Amino acid sequence: MTDGNERGRYVPMQRGSVGIARAQRLPFDISSLSVTGLVIICELGDPVPENVRPTMTMTMTQYLRLSDESMIRLDMDRGVASSKYGHVRPVSWKRPAADVIAEVLILVRGDDAAKPDSFPWEAYAEAAQLRGIAVDAEALRDLPHTVLLSDELAAIYEF
Repeated sequence: MTDGNERGRYVPMQRGSVGIARAQRLPFDISSLSVTGLVIICELGDPVPENVRPTMTMTMTQYLRLSDESMIRLDMDRGVASSKYGHVRPVSWKRPAADVIAEVLILVRGDDAAKPDSFPWEAYAEAAQLRGIAVDAEALRDLPHTVLLSDELAAIYEF
């Protein structure tokens, strides 16, 4: 509710006096937050229009989870497109969840084929530092990571 001056009123839930208090905004200081994990969100992408075969596209957006439970996007996105050759109708993309998650983790690794088990922790730390988050590669290496698949992908993979 607002009064004639378009200000909000605070009414406590308990008995007592009713007062008017203005909300105060505090400055947002990202440097006071710590990184608590890596989150990779996978969603169904737009199909490739020129492909005549059945195609499924998945996008992978990478975030750092912060101590206040917010997430900062790293702009290190990846994606993959899969096509079916010699398909029969209906097309099935069924795969075990563990296989899909393992593939996602392989795809978000660095592009260095000589080091297939490497992870680009230095690049992640640099991307975080560009956003004002004080974290180094060693700290990121020890944090948990989470792969989240959208409901649309879960339905396509028939989980």
